[in-house]
Amino acid sequence: MFQSTRRRALLALPVLAATAIVTVPGPAQAHAKPAQPTGGIAKYLGKWNYDQPDRTTMTNIAVIRPGTMEAPQVGDIVFTARDHDTVVGRTDVGCTWTFKAGPADLHLDPATQTCHNPTSNAWYTISTWTVTVNGDHEKETIKAVSPNPAGNYDWQLDRGARTKAKEYDPRGAARFPGTWRYDAADPATRANIRVTRSTGSDGKPVVTQTPEQGLLTITGEYDNRITARTADGCTWALLTRGNTAHLDPAVQTCVTSATAVVTLRYWSIASDGRHLATIIAGTDAHDGEFYLNAGLSPA
Repeated sequence: MFQSTRRRALLALPVLAATAIVTVPGPAQAHAKPAQPTGGIAKYLGKWNYDQPDRTTMTNIAVIRPGTMEAPQVGDIVFTARDHDTVVGRTDVGCTWTFKAGPADLHLDPATQTCHNPTSNAWYTISTWTVTVNGDHEKETIKAVSPNPAGNYDWQLDRGARTKAKEYDPRGAARFPGTWRYDAADPATRANIRVTRSTGSDGKPVVTQTPEQGLLTITGEYDNRITARTADGCTWALLTRGNTAHLDPAVQTCVTSATAVVTLRYWSIASDGRHLATIIAGTDAHDGEFYLNAGLSPA
């Protein structure tokens, strides 16, 4: 659940790697049913989407310090069983984390774990991550550190909330279609500001921060598939599960001119039908690596 520079501190949180429990049957077990998770971990297993971020209650809003950066959390994690009390989680950005089940929650085991997030090209170390579940609803708290040449950035999520998602949920796609306008940029929290890293004519790295503006148009296709059209005329295919949509296939390109290509390597959108929260990462038409954490409202 996390997205090292200030812009890299926007961490997008994890989804689980699938690991199955395997038993070797004896002669009397040859036709026995597969072993089921024990020790109370079954309630944690499956795919969990972050609920809609809410700055009023700070639900699914991570705070990054020093500074006042706020990072809405979007995406999913998949929990699978390793053994009777160990759960593996893999996030949609490709990080894998190991948890131990206690009497009341899941917690990281070992207590401190590190991952490189390829979508934002950021390293981060999580020192606290607890997960509790009540039916189809999950709550979590996370503390992490993202290293930076100028000093570490502390990342903290106090009110994480997720809902279990089905693999096939075509009704959920109705939350996304429409014409959406990017919200006003907020330099203080870095909301709706695109951060682009490129190389200048002198060969030195250049970082630009640009308010994201314009419209995003989303149309429904079939089942749980949608198409998003961005202001540059590109169209992108996404797959929805519950309140969250992801690029499908995971990496897509759009030719905008004879010499320019836009590549998206990550795009996740959360929708409650009234507001979109989105994280986008890729390469723009000028070969700049960009990252955007933004919100959109109906146009």
